[in-house]
Amino acid sequence: MAASPSSHLVLARKWRPERFSELVGQEHVTRTLAQALKSGRIAHAFLFTGIRGVGKTTAARIMARCLNCEQGPTPDPCGTCAACVEIRTGSALDVVEIDGATYRKIDDARAIIENLSYRPARDRFKIYIIDEAHQLTDQAFNALLKTLEEPPAHVKFILATTEPQKMPETILSRLQRYDFRRIPFAIIFDRLKELAGRESAGADEAALRMLAREAGGSMRDAERMLETAIASLEGQVTEREVASILGVAGRSRVFAIVEAILNKDAAVALGTVRELHRSGANLESLGRDILELLRNLAVAKLPAANSPQSPLADLPDQEAAELTRLSAVASNRDLMRLFRLMADAQEQLIRSPYPDLLLEMVVIRMATLAPVIDADELLQAIGASIPTGRSVGGGSASGNSSGQSPHSPTAGSTAPTATKAAPPAAAVDAILAPTPARRIRVEGEVKAEAPPRAVVPQPKAVSGASLSGASAGVPAGLPDLREFIRGRRAALFGFMEQGAALALNGDVLTIIPRNDIYIRYLSDNRGVIGDLASELYARRIRVELAPIGTPFPPAGAASDAEAAPAGGPAAAAPTPSAASRNGGSGTADTGGAAASVTEPQSAAATDGADAAPSVAAADVPAMSQADLRQTVYADPVVRRIFDEFEARLVEVRVQPVAPPAVDSGSRKP
Repeated sequence: MAASPSSHLVLARKWRPERFSELVGQEHVTRTLAQALKSGRIAHAFLFTGIRGVGKTTAARIMARCLNCEQGPTPDPCGTCAACVEIRTGSALDVVEIDGATYRKIDDARAIIENLSYRPARDRFKIYIIDEAHQLTDQAFNALLKTLEEPPAHVKFILATTEPQKMPETILSRLQRYDFRRIPFAIIFDRLKELAGRESAGADEAALRMLAREAGGSMRDAERMLETAIASLEGQVTEREVASILGVAGRSRVFAIVEAILNKDAAVALGTVRELHRSGANLESLGRDILELLRNLAVAKLPAANSPQSPLADLPDQEAAELTRLSAVASNRDLMRLFRLMADAQEQLIRSPYPDLLLEMVVIRMATLAPVIDADELLQAIGASIPTGRSVGGGSASGNSSGQSPHSPTAGSTAPTATKAAPPAAAVDAILAPTPARRIRVEGEVKAEAPPRAVVPQPKAVSGASLSGASAGVPAGLPDLREFIRGRRAALFGFMEQGAALALNGDVLTIIPRNDIYIRYLSDNRGVIGDLASELYARRIRVELAPIGTPFPPAGAASDAEAAPAGGPAAAAPTPSAASRNGGSGTADTGGAAASVTEPQSAAATDGADAAPSVAAADVPAMSQADLRQTVYADPVVRRIFDEFEARLVEVRVQPVAPPAVDSGSRKP
């Protein structure tokens, strides 16, 4: 015969723990209370705090039984005496349970205070259990202040609340506080499995795990959902049926969504989300499940993922194996990006009036997110793909064992030369390695009608000091003076580096501005430049500002002038011979065996020509335009560039520009 509906008790009441040893998940509280009962150090007022359904009220009732048991006070009540039986059924006269939400006013507090003077009717203590104590008004708390601080010896107070922060500090300071924690997933699962066996209800472990996961650390919620599943289903309790009853997504469906995201299959992920939404699944719960699964995937990639302290230790073997398989698909970096996107979307999902659209769009975005690679992995990938054994630079690249390029001056040249350290072979090989570059189609012809000019081979590498001025198209000149100015006046050095060429003839330092933009600044700082030059060369140096377009003397003349003794006659700087174009033949007239070959005397033609040391015409073999072109093409680096871009070597003619007129009256001596 079936039991009458009025006699049925739900699982949370039917199987309520009766001893501290049966209260699972709160061992830190039960151990302390049991030790206090053994030692006799029992406080007069307690505060039990924690989320709903973790055992606060149950612990208060167990504490009341421990205090009023005929064999007590004891941490293990007998359960058979009148006090234990009446407290379990809620009919004890000396144990009063008060709902703080109902009896919350000052008059209710006064009624409690008036009854404190009466001794217990039968038991050892009169115990007041106030549930949801934070609901009491401030006036009621103020009325209880003195009573909670110094109650009669036969009175004990036990307050339970989920929001202790709403209680006055003056009340909290008078209570012995115990914080109840969320019950771990594994403990809830074991408890549900035990209760299902007691109720003779068949339940799949997957269904029980889903119930334990949805409980969120509350044992009462887990027992309530198990009660609902047993009452709603006939026979076996399955995961699919439990998911349908609770309105949540099955674990397999959540894994399918995340797997589709990792495989960049946005259509499958979107279809699964829409199907779950049509079946009535709670989208907020689905978003939380996706977020938790992404966290588990990131944890599964850690070295200590299988340790007992890992968050994945409580998962079943099948789910752990699935996590290991999925974690191998994506990198930790991609999982972190997906987790961040889902976490931001989850916050909006809770507040949005259109949670279905928001979740669908974030799933599409995560499934179409491009993978990233950091700089270290990129360099490792490049280094692994570079072939070894190649030599770049020096004799290997140009075919010259001496390490000089075909454009370097001969060994007998008196011009100073400087060598530049070759870049690392791996870096150059990475640049020269074949890449699937897109070829740019070049159509049309480039016609250069200008006659070729006489080109003097220049050194392929120069020192950093000599190159600093030439990098902007201005002859460097006097690198030692420039470096000296750099150490004393950095701003002045930067201005001179970009806009001035220098020449020293005896005790006269000539400054040739690049254009009229620099004239004003250089003119204002002539005195500073002269003082710095005098300090460097240990003699008085006079500074002159030459007009724009003034031919710059060869480097050899400057060197001879610097070598002249102080106070002695200054050596006259040789005048460079002007290169003449004879009907486009490309030959240049030389003024003698020691004359330098220069370009026409214009600002555009002198750019870059004076930066290199002067080379005597007698030491440089005459090279035709065809020979120069062949020499350039012989360089493997240039050859590769020309082949890659389908380029051709052309001659560009630059029209000489007349120097601007400078008012002679504005020049200072």
